[in-house]
Amino acid sequence: MLVIFDMDGVLADTAPIHFKSWQMLADKIGEQFTKEFFENTFGQRTIPIIKQLVNRNVKKNKLQKWAELKEKYYRELIKDKIEPIPGVISLIKELKEEKVPLAVGSSGPLQNVTLLLESLQIKDVFDVIITGADVKKGKPDPEVFQIIQEQLQISPDKCIVIEDAPVGIKAAKNARMKAIALTTTHKKEELKAADLILEDLSQVNYQKLNQLIKS
Repeated sequence: MLVIFDMDGVLADTAPIHFKSWQMLADKIGEQFTKEFFENTFGQRTIPIIKQLVNRNVKKNKLQKWAELKEKYYRELIKDKIEPIPGVISLIKELKEEKVPLAVGSSGPLQNVTLLLESLQIKDVFDVIITGADVKKGKPDPEVFQIIQEQLQISPDKCIVIEDAPVGIKAAKNARMKAIALTTTHKKEELKAADLILEDLSQVNYQKLNQLIKS
């Protein structure tokens, strides 16, 4: 068994901070960033979201500059405000005791992922960490999960992905892996493609994950 964790909304509830940082960027570039737009794009990579937000042709270097500014706002806002999702630390500890390989598969920039993992003091527990910097295609493309699976040489049917966004669930299913959805950022009905839907990670343990793999 291999367990792959998304970062935002799975390891920590970072959505409110992402929303605020997106609003700051939108104000800066003269756009409007709504809650509905945020919910529809959460889990995607930064530049594709900006492209949808401005909905016009923008030079590549300007897109990159705006993406870096958005993430700069995020990192400034999130300092000392990172709280783990209920149950995540104890689940990670239990899985490590059972010698289950663990990975992070996030669309987020490397700096954001590193900041969060170090703040939660869990960076060293993961066997593989793949971020948006390591992939050519963002979720729902399965590339991020396939890279992890290939590196650890574990077949897809033995992999469980824990996600909170519909694009992440779709990426997991596209990779032919089991998917657990947390309702951190989306309603249950938006996550119905998942094999299991939970409020948080206090509702699951090694035994339940093992049962899911065998189902």
